[in-house]
Amino acid sequence: MGVLTAGKAQAFVVNVGGQDWDVTTFQSTYNANTSPFETAANGGVMPWWGSSSLASQFASAVGSNLGEPNCCSTGPGFAYATFNNPPTYIFLESYSTALGLSSLAYNPQNDNETWAQAQLVTSSPAQVPAPLPVLGATAAFGYSRQLRKCIKANADSGSSPHSL
Repeated sequence: MGVLTAGKAQAFVVNVGGQDWDVTTFQSTYNANTSPFETAANGGVMPWWGSSSLASQFASAVGSNLGEPNCCSTGPGFAYATFNNPPTYIFLESYSTALGLSSLAYNPQNDNETWAQAQLVTSSPAQVPAPLPVLGATAAFGYSRQLRKCIKANADSGSSPHSL
């Protein structure tokens, strides 16, 4: 399974809502890099943005599989909202202990944190199995040999090839 090593997370694929998602992490402050903190439709990398329940589903599915990159034995943050007045950032962290999930509200605009991000896993186009082209080539070669033999037999007998 995925493990966080030297600031770089291995990919971890989870199934949420009947779709496979490739979950990784990135490290940043919110103020330094606000663009990831949106849904994919808005140019972000957090499909759970705006939904605490969806963030919770992702965090539960990932669990401790991306390690404990943040302080206090917590996993990456699954950010899902910002609030102003005072500016506070809400995020969900996945714990690897028996504590389960915890939703934390605090002001990390300038704190360097490890955040979760996800990308929908798309299946590759269907490929033709290797034996089928070989079988087709073999059949074509066999047919061409029979056709050549028939033409040669007609040529040897003195009849024209058009009399086939």
